[in-house]
Amino acid sequence: MGSKQKPVIIISILVLAVITASILFGMGVIDFGKKSSPESGDSATDISGEATPEAKDSVESSDKDVPQTPINIGPGKYTCIVRGIDLDSCLIELYDIDTGADVEFTFTAATRITTSYNSVISAQLLRVGDVVDVVSPDGSRLDSISGDSDFKTHKDVMRFKFDRSIGRLTAGNDVYKYDDRILVLDGTHFIDVDDLDSLDVISLFYRDNTVFFIKVVSSHGFLSFAASDDFAGGTVSINGNETGYQIAPGLSIPLAVGEYSVYVENLELSASADIRIDSHKTAVFDLSPFGRVPVTYGDVNFNIYPEGALLYIDGVNTLYSEPVSIPEGSHSIRVELGGYIAFTGTIEVSPSGGTFNISLPPAPVASNDPPEDLLYNDSDEAAGFLSDEVDQGSDATDGGDNGDFIFDDSTSDSADSAYQPDTGDKKSGLKLIISCTEGTSVYINGNLAATVTGGTAVCDKPRSGTVTVRLVLDGHISRTYTVTIEDDGEDAIFSFPAMVKQ
Repeated sequence: MGSKQKPVIIISILVLAVITASILFGMGVIDFGKKSSPESGDSATDISGEATPEAKDSVESSDKDVPQTPINIGPGKYTCIVRGIDLDSCLIELYDIDTGADVEFTFTAATRITTSYNSVISAQLLRVGDVVDVVSPDGSRLDSISGDSDFKTHKDVMRFKFDRSIGRLTAGNDVYKYDDRILVLDGTHFIDVDDLDSLDVISLFYRDNTVFFIKVVSSHGFLSFAASDDFAGGTVSINGNETGYQIAPGLSIPLAVGEYSVYVENLELSASADIRIDSHKTAVFDLSPFGRVPVTYGDVNFNIYPEGALLYIDGVNTLYSEPVSIPEGSHSIRVELGGYIAFTGTIEVSPSGGTFNISLPPAPVASNDPPEDLLYNDSDEAAGFLSDEVDQGSDATDGGDNGDFIFDDSTSDSADSAYQPDTGDKKSGLKLIISCTEGTSVYINGNLAATVTGGTAVCDKPRSGTVTVRLVLDGHISRTYTVTIEDDGEDAIFSFPAMVKQ
């Protein structure tokens, strides 16, 4: 019985030993010599669980567009990309393409610097982005710097595409490999590969069909718009070609570096400008000077006499019992009422408004008497005094009670019908002045007195009392007015409405 239990006890002891060892290993008490050695290349953490300096450097250097703290990679020969040069301190900062790490070396007057064709140059001729081979005897000082001759270049690539999932770079018809070690230089600063745009022109530096370095030959920028509300939905044309973009908040159009003529249009609005696009910068086209101009109004009061007169502002009949809101600027107005001479003029409206007082003078009263020149007047007014039974086209041979009239538009005024003023006022030198439509013939008491020339007709002033004024103009309706001549020792002045076409 005892002999059967011994194996079980031994197995139990072994199991407990394995479990105990596993627990101690997990707590870090036992490391079996795997992570405790400083020479181990796999060292990543110390006993406390904190990342070692080497591990921290490895994590930080993953962002290639920002130089990290340089590390010492020991003596040897390295292929690098120049990140920066300090001639005063004789320091050169490099990017090791094999490790993807930033390294720093010193150089002296004894350091041999040559081109890839073995021509000696000075340190002043080194530039950021140069691909060089360097040799260091101790990991801190450089014996030589030379242009790398192993790298090949694919220049001025205009069509390219990155596929990160498989590390493939397509440049035109060529296909290359790349990985996270790739470095991209745009001008004087380094950028991430994701910042490249299809508008850029680039040059590739590769070895064994793997691209390690890219230089941007021609970069891109962006065009955006400010104060674009009035242009929302409008079209954008660049260098005379419509782009297909529509103005909207946040619109940003990528463009290659250069000068562009930009034209924006929306309904009745348009804007144009010459825009400069710089590398990886946004040029803003401010549309505020081209938007709709806010309209300001002024409240205008109209005091018009007599009541009931009609007011027209810019040809529109307008009520004026309350202040009228009118856009700032010049406006034409007309005020008219039957029996009064109409007023026509222009008003200036400011945002502060104002008040306009307009009084219409009475029009001359028309006479109910038939015109004195009835025999020679073929107008609607003359026809109103004719009997419906009159035969205007027959000769005066029937001797009827109403008489027969013959009308002849071509009959001219004879000397016998000339105006003869009363001799009682002829020596006074006073004048009768009448304003009316240019060319109107003025008849006084049936006699031709004058013709309107330069806006007025002037003749001798008749003797005081009531006279008949007849106004005749070819193609217009003739008018007859009765006016009163005052014996006041002054010229008699009358203004009549414009003649109306038939």
